[in-house]
Amino acid sequence: MAGPWAQSGYTPLELVAELPFSTRLVRLAAPGRPSWVRHGRTWRHAPTQQLLAILARTPALAGPVRLLIVERGRTRILGVLHEAEVPDPWSVTGWLGRPDIRPLGPDGPTTAEALAARSNDYRPLDYAAQALGLRPMDTFRARSLPCREGISVILPARGVHEVLPDVLSSLAEAASRLTPDTPWEAIVVDDADDPPLRLPTGLPPQIRLVRSATQLYSGGARNLGMTHSRYELLVFCDADTHLSPNYLQQHVARHLIAPNLITVSLREHVPADLPLPDRAPDVGQDSRSIAQYARGRVGLAPVTAPVTVRPLAQTRGFRNFGHGRHLGPVDLPFMVKGNNLALSAAAARPLGFPPEFAGWGPEDMCFAAKLIARGSYVIPVLSTGVFHRAHPPRSGSPERRDAELATNLAHYARRLDEPAAHPWRLPRQQRRAAR
Repeated sequence: MAGPWAQSGYTPLELVAELPFSTRLVRLAAPGRPSWVRHGRTWRHAPTQQLLAILARTPALAGPVRLLIVERGRTRILGVLHEAEVPDPWSVTGWLGRPDIRPLGPDGPTTAEALAARSNDYRPLDYAAQALGLRPMDTFRARSLPCREGISVILPARGVHEVLPDVLSSLAEAASRLTPDTPWEAIVVDDADDPPLRLPTGLPPQIRLVRSATQLYSGGARNLGMTHSRYELLVFCDADTHLSPNYLQQHVARHLIAPNLITVSLREHVPADLPLPDRAPDVGQDSRSIAQYARGRVGLAPVTAPVTVRPLAQTRGFRNFGHGRHLGPVDLPFMVKGNNLALSAAAARPLGFPPEFAGWGPEDMCFAAKLIARGSYVIPVLSTGVFHRAHPPRSGSPERRDAELATNLAHYARRLDEPAAHPWRLPRQQRRAAR
């Protein structure tokens, strides 16, 4: 299969499940993607929700189901990854990352309900990667592949005057390793900093600065950056985070295999007054590798006794971290950190980060929770990493930071009870202020 993919110019791919209904052959796509129905010899797009409603009422299929890897948005098959008779036709929706919830009313499940019903078992994507001559999704190391739809890197920035030049230098180095036919841009969002941020001289022209007149905080600054972005793969990085030279290469390769991904890499903390190590980041102390939580930790899940968790090892690279599973106080959305993540613009732009989070945490978890509930896989990219500049709390004090966190956790808890398919609704007090 690697040969045909190379011959196609490494066009983006996707997985579809081919279902033999009694009178039609259907190709059901991943969440957010158009599905197909065959009419005679011609394949035509079909509304996915209508197909899901029919599937939910179908007691049996007319033959085996095939899991295919195809060119994205096209009908050309690159390979058959699996073929099997299925006793329950609805079960194939899980192969594509859909929550195991039969179609409900017009609002659908809440985010919390969908998280409880969703697996993060991305083994079908592992099979696709291996069929393409690669290792599993979390560990393979790829050379530069083209991302012709382009990459937009968005960096919310405030209080980073000293570290920003080196951060942008590392970004420019990572971008220099992209293929010549991969357009890219980087948008630094000055979140009403005082004094205003300035870009250092000598940067590539693809890096530009936009400024907000009022402080938007991290989520709002990312949303502003998205409104200025042009390309179809979005990478969010904090402006105190240094990318490894191969960071963009490795994330691009995963997003060429499937569209419904959130990819994240792990970080090593480096004090702001020390030079960066001349090596790859040592991510063994990232909280997704190992973390210790004390009794009484502030969070949605109570900690009643000290606990040590090793999320990557205990969940097989997050594959077994679905269905609302907790390790101590943390769950799958907690694995997504705003300091670095990549996902499709088609998933991110219509949603955006929740609007009411001010100060510290966890707007990134809330954003991720809704995307996971809508069908995104969370995949760690362990073939690269980042350095994060450790700094004192930007809230001014640990006490104020904890107070901000408590307020934002209440926002997050409320958002979990909203329909997963709906856009963010402004809180009541913000709706009043907007009138």
